[in-house]
Amino acid sequence: MVLNIAGRGAEQRTPAGWQAELGLRFVRRRDRTVLSERRQCGPLLVQRPFYPEDDGTCHTYLIHPPAGIVGGDDLRVDLDLEAGAHALVTTPAATRWYFSREPEASIRQCARIAAGATLEWLPQETLVYGGARAQLTTRIEVEAGARFLGWEVLGLGRPACGEEFRNGKLDFRFQIFRAGQPLLLERLRGDVNGVPGLRGYAAYATFVATGAGARALECAREVLRSAPDSVGAATLIGDVLIGRSLAERCEPLTSALNRLWSALRPVILGRPAVAPRIWRT
Repeated sequence: MVLNIAGRGAEQRTPAGWQAELGLRFVRRRDRTVLSERRQCGPLLVQRPFYPEDDGTCHTYLIHPPAGIVGGDDLRVDLDLEAGAHALVTTPAATRWYFSREPEASIRQCARIAAGATLEWLPQETLVYGGARAQLTTRIEVEAGARFLGWEVLGLGRPACGEEFRNGKLDFRFQIFRAGQPLLLERLRGDVNGVPGLRGYAAYATFVATGAGARALECAREVLRSAPDSVGAATLIGDVLIGRSLAERCEPLTSALNRLWSALRPVILGRPAVAPRIWRT
C-alpha cells in the first residue's frame, strides 16, 4: 500500500469548517483485491481492508472521525477500481448533518469503475437535521462491462422527536454514468419550506444495480412489496435496476435494502451476500 498525505498543511480545519479528501485505488493482485493507493488529507480515513469472502473481495470502511457535518465542511471521496477489482465500501455509522446558520456543507463522492471491476457502495444512512445546509453528490462512472450495486438512504429531521426538516437547505444528487452517458440522474432539493415530492414521508432510499435483468427485477419487486412500514417499487431501464422506497423513518428502509442486496447479489454477481462485520457492532 502506498500512503500519500496531500499537502494542505497540518491543519485542515479552516474558519469555515473541515476540509478533507480521501482517494482510494483498488487493484486485483493474484487471488484478492488490494487497496494499492491511499491519498488522504484531513479527517477522512479507512481502516485496514477486510477479507471475509473466499474470492478476495475487499471490504473497506470509510470513517469520518468528527462524526458529524457542520456548516463550511467540505469532504471529497474518490474511488478508482481497476479491471478485475471487487470492492465493497460502507461506513460504520450514519452521517449526520447539523444545523448551520450560514455556510453550506458539502460532500462529493465519485467512483470510477473499470471494465471487469465491481463496486458495491453500501453506506449507512444520511441524516439531515432541521436547519442544516447540505449538499451531497454521489457520482458513479462505470465502463462497459463494469458492475455496480449500491444505495443512498436519506432521513430528514428527527421523526422520533416530532422534528421536521425546516429552515434549511438540501441538494441531494445520485448520478450513474456509463461511458459518459447518463444512466440515472436523481436530484432531491429542499429549503425552508421542507422537501417536496416525498408525500409527507421523512425517509427516502434509492437502490441501483447495473447488469440486471428480468429475474433481478422480479426479485426486487417482491422484496420491496413485502417490506413492512415502507412503500417501494422497482423498475428496469435497459440493464439498470432502480428501486425506490419511502418510510416514516430510516430503519424500515435500511432493513429493506439489506434484504434487497442479499437477494440480488447472488442473482447479479453470482456471489452469496456476506454482510460487512461492522454492521454487527
